[in-house]
Amino acid sequence: MLNRLAEVQALDLELDSLEQERGQVPTELLEAQEHRRNLDRTIEVRTQELGDLRRAVNANELELKTLEERRRSAAANAVRATSPKEVSQFQNQELQFGTRVQELEEDTLPLMESHDQLAEVVAALEAEMAALLPDLEALNLAEQERVAGVDQRMNEIRTQRDSLASSIDAPLLKQYDQVRRSRRGIGLAEVVDNSTCTGCNVRLPIHVVQKARKGVGVTRCPSCGRILMYKG
Repeated sequence: MLNRLAEVQALDLELDSLEQERGQVPTELLEAQEHRRNLDRTIEVRTQELGDLRRAVNANELELKTLEERRRSAAANAVRATSPKEVSQFQNQELQFGTRVQELEEDTLPLMESHDQLAEVVAALEAEMAALLPDLEALNLAEQERVAGVDQRMNEIRTQRDSLASSIDAPLLKQYDQVRRSRRGIGLAEVVDNSTCTGCNVRLPIHVVQKARKGVGVTRCPSCGRILMYKG
């Protein structure tokens, strides 16, 4: 009976190993995923900045258009003015509008240059993303295939394990499962050198070794609680 339980444990340990393997995502995939997240964040921030610059340029261009219209209107009114005072007033308005236009153009030019530079940065980031996505898709596909392969192997082992476990007395199997859960996956330990529990490396009392050697009933290690198996 304990021999079959040892086979069950071997399968359980293999399942534990496969479960750990399943969760080990390749470094290359993790790095590619992190790269995409960083690119997404950077593109979002830079696109927002680009939009802010575009709105600022548009606002200045709209104000420039309005100021130009007012400057031309003031110039036309100066021509149509009927008195020197009116001519002087309209000419002053034309000068003020012209001065403001010049100031606004000087303010707008750096904004446009920054906009164009940032647009190039965003385009480069988007090109980098476009190049990354096919590689990331291939890595994700390879990871899906890897996980599917591990899952298939685990299902095969579980089927084998369940079939073998069905031939073991239910109380013994229950004890084994309980100990295994509390003892890092090892529920059954062998007695070696006629004295030592392989589960905890503690020297066993003679009467415990003798009981395990007889193989009558279930013998537990008094130190770690694992089920003891003596291979004579």
